[in-house]
Amino acid sequence: MHKKLILCSLWILWFPLSVFAQKNTVKGIITDLETQVTIPNVHLQTTTNIVNSANENGEFSIAVHKFPVKIIFSLQGYISKTITLKKATNNLQIRLEKEATQLSEIIINSKNDKTLGIQKVSKISLQLRPISSAQDFLKTVPGLFIAQHAGGGKAEQIFLRGFDNDHGTDFAVLVDDIGVNLSSHAHGQGYADLHFLIPETVQTADYYKGPHEVSLGNFAVSGAAKFSSKDKLHRNLVKLEYGQYNFARALTMISLVDKNNFLTENQESAYIAIEGTFNKSFFESDQDLRRLNTFTKYTVALSDNHELKTSISTFHSDWNASGQIPLRAVESGLIDRFGAIDDQEGGDTKRIHVNAQLNSSISEETQLTNQLYYVSNKYNLFSNFSFFQNDPVHGDMIHQQEDRSIYAYQGNVAIKDLFEIPNSTTTFGWSVQYNDNHIGLNNTVGRALREVVNKFEIKETNYALFLKERIQITPKLTALAGIRGDFFDFNVTEIFPTPQQGSTTAFRFSPKLSLFYDATENIQLYAKASSGFHSNYSNAAVTNKNISPLPKAVGYDIGTEFKIGKKFVGNLAAFYLQSDAEFVFGSDGFEFENKGRSRRIGSEASFRYQPLPYFWLDTDVNYSFGTLLDAPKTENKIPSAPRFTSTGGATLRLQNGIKASLRYRFLGERPLIEDESVIGQDYFITDLVVNYTTSKYQIGLSVENLFDNDWREAVFYDSSQLQGEPQPVEDIHFTPGTPFLAKLNFTYFF
Repeated sequence: MHKKLILCSLWILWFPLSVFAQKNTVKGIITDLETQVTIPNVHLQTTTNIVNSANENGEFSIAVHKFPVKIIFSLQGYISKTITLKKATNNLQIRLEKEATQLSEIIINSKNDKTLGIQKVSKISLQLRPISSAQDFLKTVPGLFIAQHAGGGKAEQIFLRGFDNDHGTDFAVLVDDIGVNLSSHAHGQGYADLHFLIPETVQTADYYKGPHEVSLGNFAVSGAAKFSSKDKLHRNLVKLEYGQYNFARALTMISLVDKNNFLTENQESAYIAIEGTFNKSFFESDQDLRRLNTFTKYTVALSDNHELKTSISTFHSDWNASGQIPLRAVESGLIDRFGAIDDQEGGDTKRIHVNAQLNSSISEETQLTNQLYYVSNKYNLFSNFSFFQNDPVHGDMIHQQEDRSIYAYQGNVAIKDLFEIPNSTTTFGWSVQYNDNHIGLNNTVGRALREVVNKFEIKETNYALFLKERIQITPKLTALAGIRGDFFDFNVTEIFPTPQQGSTTAFRFSPKLSLFYDATENIQLYAKASSGFHSNYSNAAVTNKNISPLPKAVGYDIGTEFKIGKKFVGNLAAFYLQSDAEFVFGSDGFEFENKGRSRRIGSEASFRYQPLPYFWLDTDVNYSFGTLLDAPKTENKIPSAPRFTSTGGATLRLQNGIKASLRYRFLGERPLIEDESVIGQDYFITDLVVNYTTSKYQIGLSVENLFDNDWREAVFYDSSQLQGEPQPVEDIHFTPGTPFLAKLNFTYFF
C-alpha cells in the first residue's frame, strides 16, 4: 500500500513536469539553403543565454523556460540567423545561407577577422563564381591570369602583379599545407601542377598577394594560394560532363562512414573521390588528354583534444600537344592557327601524396599542429621549341624527365595572450622538407631517344623556422608581425656527361609586418612591408657562386578595404615589389639567365555590388609596370609581364535553384622583349555558366569564349627555324586560345 502511494505521488509530480518540459522544448533540423543537406554542429543560443548545438545529423533540441524567445543559429561559413518563437515545436525547419553571398554580412573589422591578411574580396569571388576545375580557383584571385600551352597536361603559366611566374616560380601553391611547387623541376623552377586537385573536394581557399604571410616561404613573392580539402561529405554524388571536341569528365564522391563508425568508436568521417577526364580538344592534331585522379580522406577524433586527418591522393595524366606555333607559319598559310609544326609533343605525369596531420588542443589558449607528408612525382615531357634550329636533320625535340620523392615534417603552436597582451596570438612554426630528385634531358626524334644530354641526382633540403605575432595594439589598430628564417642545403651529383659532385648552403632571413587600422566600422586601412624569396635551380646554386641561391624580394602594400551601405564592398591598393635577381629559367637545360634587379609598381581596385538580394556585379582592375633596374632605359622592360588586366561579371542566384554567371577576362598588350618593339596581343573573352539545382540533382551548361573570338592564350618571342628556312628567325610563337566551347553537366546527389 505504501509503495502504491509513493508511486502515485511520483507520477503526480512527474506528469506535469513532463508535460511542461514537452511544451517548452524546441526541436528541429538545420539544412543548407542551397543544397538542402543537413548542417552539423551549428551553435544555438537564446536571449536568456541558453546554449546548445546541433548534432552530427543537423538535429537540435533546446529547452526554453519562457516564450516568446529569440534563438540565434550560427556557424562559421554561414550567415547567422535569428528567429522568434511564441510556442514550442517539434519540427522546426531552419535553413542557413552560406556567407559572402550577402554583402550585407561582410564585416570590415580587423578585431573580428580571424583570417586577417587573406584577400577578402577573393573570398567573396570564390562564393560567387562557378568552379569547374582546379584552375578556376586561381582565376578568382583579382589580377591573376593563367595560360595553358601544352595540351592541357602541363602546369599552367601564372601571371600576377606584373610577374610572369612561369609555372610557379614566384607564386606559391599549397593543398592541405602540402607545398605543390617543385624546386629544381625538370621543366621549370617552382613548377606547380594543380591538376591533381579535384575541385569538388575543396572546402576553403585562401589567397595572399605579395610576400607578406609569415608562414609562407619559398616561391611566395607575387602571392600564394592555399587550398583545404573537405573533412566530411554531407551527401554522395555522381557527376557526368560532356562537351564539344569530345570532352568528357566523370566524378563520383562517396562517404565511407554512415551511421556506423569506420575503425573506432570515436567521431570519425571518411570519403573517396574518383575523377576521370578525356579531352580530344579543338586542335587539328588530337590532344587525347587522359587524366585519372583519386582522393581519399579519413578524419577521426582520437580524444576530446586530439584530431587526426589522413589523406591519400593519386594522379595520372598523359597527353599530346601542338606546342607554340610560329606566327609566320600561320600568316603564310603553312598551317592553320590550330595546326602544328611538330605534333609529337606531349608527355605524362604521375603523382602520389600521403598526408597525416594531428591537431591538438593543449588548453583553451594553446593549439598544436604536427604534419607529416610524402610526395612522389614522375614526369616526362616532350617539347620542340625551335623545330630545326639546332639540328636541321633530326629536329630539336627534347625529352625532360624526373623521378622525385619528397619527405616533409612541419608543425606550429599557437598560443593566445602569451605575453599577457589582450587579444594577441603568438604562433611559432617549424618545417623541414627533403627533395630527392633524379632529372635528365635527352634529344629525341619524335618520342624515340636519340642521345642523352645530361643526368643529375639532386638532394635539396629546406629547414625553416618562423615566429608570427598578432597584436591588438589599440581597439582600432591590429598588427601582424613576424620573422622567418630559411636554410637550404643543395647537393648535386652529375651522372652524365661529366661525373662530378658539388654542394652549397644558403640562408635567407625574412622579416614581415602588416598594420590594419579600422578608421570606421566600414573602412579599414592597411600597410604592409615584407621580404620574401624564391630559390634558384640547385644546379645553378652549386655551379655559379656569383649568384645568390636565394635572391631576396622586398614588397610594400598600402590600401583600404571599405563598405558603402549594405550593398557595396571594395578594395583599393598600391604595391611596390623589388627583386634582387630577375631570373629567366631555361626549360631546355636546367639553366637560367639573370637579368639583374627588377622593380614592379602597380595598383589594384576590386568592387563587389549587390543591387538585389539575388543579383551581384563585380569587377577587378589591375595595373603593373615592371622594369629591369640594371639595364639601359631603352631596353629595361620586363618581357611577358602583363600591365593592364581586368576581370568581372554578373551573377544571378534565384531561390528556385537557377544560377547564372556571365564573366569577362581582359588582358592588355605587354612587351615581349626589353625594348618594347614586339608587343603581345591583348584579348577580351566572355564566359557563361547556367545551373539549375535541386535537392536531388543539378544540371548545368558552361560556355567558354561565348562570342568565339580569336585569341592567343600563351605568347612568346623566340627564334626558330622551319624546314626549308636557311637560318633561324626571331618570331612570335603562340598557343591559340579556346574557341567557342560548350559543355553540359549533370550531377545526381544521394
